[in-house]
Amino acid sequence: MTPIPPGLLQYHVSKDTIIGMESEIKTLKKTNSDYKQNFELECHTKENLMRLIPTTQTGLANKDSWRILLLLRSVDGNGGVCLKGALINNVTGEVALISSINAAIQAVYAHRTISSHDEEYKICQCKMIAPLIFWEELRNRLTN
Repeated sequence: MTPIPPGLLQYHVSKDTIIGMESEIKTLKKTNSDYKQNFELECHTKENLMRLIPTTQTGLANKDSWRILLLLRSVDGNGGVCLKGALINNVTGEVALISSINAAIQAVYAHRTISSHDEEYKICQCKMIAPLIFWEELRNRLTN
């Protein structure tokens, strides 16, 4: 995957880049002891889509072009919700990789965030770090 400088979101990931991760995913599966890391598949609702679209120039310019390709959700014991999403741009065909957190996690999150289209959720201003299930399922959805 193309290196992303700190503080930038991954808006323009090509499908081929993700599909090309097959060998890395297979290698990691052999040694991975926590495949899901407390993440589960989440519904592709309009509300969840709004939680994943940042209020940046790119996010706003493409607001009506995004659709959820994959969404995982994790809930901690304090009511904190973390969403890991892959959005596909219906115009360009590119994938955006977005992490979004609710207010409970924002209270202890020490890194930069960007507003989303949901007042309670903020977008993590960083590259995607996700459990192996995310990468394998995203690859599967792009190849099937």
